[in-house]
Amino acid sequence: MTYGAVLIFARRPELGKVKTRLESRLGKQLTLAVYRAFLADTLEAARQGNATVILAHTPGPRFPEQDLADLVIEQRGITFGERFDSAFEDSANLLRKQTPIVLIGADTPHLSPDSLRDAIDTLGGCGAVIGQNFTNGFYLLGFASYPVPVSEVFSYPSIEETVALQRLLHTAGIVTRYLTLQFDIDTLKDLVRLVHLIGASKGQVGKWIPKNTRDVLVDSGIIQLAA
Repeated sequence: MTYGAVLIFARRPELGKVKTRLESRLGKQLTLAVYRAFLADTLEAARQGNATVILAHTPGPRFPEQDLADLVIEQRGITFGERFDSAFEDSANLLRKQTPIVLIGADTPHLSPDSLRDAIDTLGGCGAVIGQNFTNGFYLLGFASYPVPVSEVFSYPSIEETVALQRLLHTAGIVTRYLTLQFDIDTLKDLVRLVHLIGASKGQVGKWIPKNTRDVLVDSGIIQLAA
């Protein structure tokens, strides 16, 4: 039996429309292949975490990675904040009441099933969880019951996202807990960091390895994984 849901907020895998900061170094085709691997591994980690897996993607035709999700919805709204809130709202409406939901993107394929399970379990003792990244944003946001609208967090360019989010949740009286710092993969430097992480995990029992991502990195030959 699953308990809790992981909502993956992602772009449809389209050439030239994903991971544009990587594209300048890797080219469009390889960037798309890397992104698809990220997305597949993220969906698989959520599934192995024994959660209901929801994929909220940008509008467009069907694509194969949708088959890895239990529920698939299209993002709606004009701004990023509107699409973010609507993904939470639509997911909550599809689930049983009081189902905890954690939202992640498709740029942290190294998040293990255990870490996602821990995030859901943490919501048993608080109203919200935040996973901060090293760039003062967040890689994960979860709510114990019906999600709180957070679109305004993205409308303050002079305030760090995490700070704005903390203020919003505090004002709403929501008890919040914080998860381990992580990194998102937006640049080549981030990708190299992921390669080192995968290399360090290889052969260690119980360690999560994003296999699709590893295979693309190996097959492309752009970075040699450590033996």
